[in-house]
Amino acid sequence: MPARSLTALTVLLSLLLVGCGGPAAQPSSESPTSQETTEAPSPVSIPDTHAGQKVQWIIDMLESEADATADQWEAELDPTFLAEVSAQDVTDLVNTNLRPARPFTVTNYQGTDNEATATLQGTLGEPFAVSVSLGPDQKITGLWFGPPTNIEFQEPTSIDELSERLQNLPGEVSALILKDGETVLDIDASTPAPLASIFKLYVLLAVGQSVESGALTWDEELALTDELRSLPSGELQDEPAGTRVTIRDATRKMISISDNTATDLLIDRLGRESVEQAVADSGHHDPAALRPFPSTGELFTLGWGDPEYRERWNSGDEAERRAVLDLIAGEPIAVEASAITGDPVWGDGIDWFASAKDVAAVHQTLQALDSAEIQQILAANPGIELGQWSYGGFKGGSSLGVLTGSWLLKDSDSSATVVLLYRGDDTEAVSGQLQEFFGLAQAAIGLVR
Repeated sequence: MPARSLTALTVLLSLLLVGCGGPAAQPSSESPTSQETTEAPSPVSIPDTHAGQKVQWIIDMLESEADATADQWEAELDPTFLAEVSAQDVTDLVNTNLRPARPFTVTNYQGTDNEATATLQGTLGEPFAVSVSLGPDQKITGLWFGPPTNIEFQEPTSIDELSERLQNLPGEVSALILKDGETVLDIDASTPAPLASIFKLYVLLAVGQSVESGALTWDEELALTDELRSLPSGELQDEPAGTRVTIRDATRKMISISDNTATDLLIDRLGRESVEQAVADSGHHDPAALRPFPSTGELFTLGWGDPEYRERWNSGDEAERRAVLDLIAGEPIAVEASAITGDPVWGDGIDWFASAKDVAAVHQTLQALDSAEIQQILAANPGIELGQWSYGGFKGGSSLGVLTGSWLLKDSDSSATVVLLYRGDDTEAVSGQLQEFFGLAQAAIGLVR
């Protein structure tokens, strides 16, 4: 088992509290859905090895009465790990995205004395895996949270096999793989599809453009208001009104943990029209498809609030849709996270829509800004392992009936873009393909290299 650093947090958003490109099958701007386990999983024991003891310590932290602290994590993390990921980042992500699903049952365990992977089932969402690798002093050198390892998963060995496996998923797939400007794989890459949280790339582009023009600075502070408080995923939704966050930190939260409230703070500061202009500037094939550009809170209200909003949005033109958003604006969100359930709403036009080619284009436009800040923000959470690629800018998402992932990859002499957009009318069928979807994404990143 190779040592792995902290990744797959976007995946976790999809696995746990279920929500919106921001709830990602959890809480994300998409659709947070609360999900109860209907059948108790069978527990397995954790062996008394060094790795087993460390896995048990992590479980104890997850199930503790109080949130874990950065000091507790720092004492267990090796300096080589801390050089890449801070103890505070680990603490925030674990407390926000994992602990709400406690208590946990260990349903699978595999490992040696110094490396192990355990599968945990909580009271919310899908099971997830935690993998640890230990150094000579038994400190954690590798830590990874993500979809459970599927022992039946067979990694495709060619692009043709990858294409076939993607097209065999029970739903609709759009996929695009580019390498050094050449098309390696194209599956309906020009077909518009719901993006879930990938839409946040357009907000990021608008931020980058505004900083470049001098209209914004990274250090400018935004104040949280009740009117802009969205649903999970994220953490800002739990902070009191008046909490201040810089443009830099809000943008980082929007991309790395798909924070929906951070996203809405940014959209409010930028102005909806600035984000819509960024969509056009990115080369979207039909910018009108994202006009008007809803916030995450507005999307939750459209999909699960007053049914009249949904009907008017679905049947309305741009002017009518703007009128609907005007009705929603200025009021705290009236939808509870527990209400984000049922059938997908993207079929009624409620999501953010773009093709795989459009997503590749916005990634490339972001890179063209030549902003070290933006490149760092995109690389903070690569979603899955990058293999031999030295850089990976990532944004993915999930919502009811939607799984998406997009990567901009670079090394010293090559670059590639991988975009996978998967959707279906059957929410359970789509969510049941998490392991296959992200396993194929991992394979795509390796094959294109």
